[in-house]
Amino acid sequence: MTKEEFEVLQLDLQQSGKSIKEYLHDAGVNYSTYNYWRKKLQEKASPKPELAPISFTQSSDPVFTGGVPSGATLLFPNGLRAHFGSGTEDVLRELLDKSLVNHVLP
Repeated sequence: MTKEEFEVLQLDLQQSGKSIKEYLHDAGVNYSTYNYWRKKLQEKASPKPELAPISFTQSSDPVFTGGVPSGATLLFPNGLRAHFGSGTEDVLRELLDKSLVNHVLP
């Protein structure tokens, strides 16, 4: 089966008013073949997930107790906070640059 044949099959199925099982039986198409093409084309149609935004700020966060720490804190959208002490900012930037190289959105 080709992509074009599957698209025609999908259109015919929608217009038939039959259940998938009944239509596939009448058309002589295995459900596994139908399901394979459905998933394959669904994956291509689905956009790649975007990276969650991360804010990179200098620490002056009141959440920390016992004084304000120096350095940088990463604040993730899920509430996670990752603190990097003073003097580690360059290492942190390099780490982020290297980890995000393959995740640049078009």
